[in-house]
Amino acid sequence: MGSKDPTSMQVYCETRLKNMVIRDKENNNYRIGNILKAEILYVLRSYFDLHEYDMDIDISITENGMYHVSIGADCRNIKAVSYIK
Repeated sequence: MGSKDPTSMQVYCETRLKNMVIRDKENNNYRIGNILKAEILYVLRSYFDLHEYDMDIDISITENGMYHVSIGADCRNIKAVSYIK
């Protein structure tokens, strides 16, 4: 960054800002993952016998800063569904 060239300074600043945003997203993954897990469990428990430890959520960030979310669950049984007429 020793160069005073405005173009190289702009590239440096854009790269640094992008890295800061990605790091900030990474720090929020744990909190977001816990909230998502609780909400998804709430819905799935209406249909399946499912415990918290039976479900995994993985949130990662791609090179372009997008989120990739993977959800997996091992369910014991499907609950009987009653229909409202």
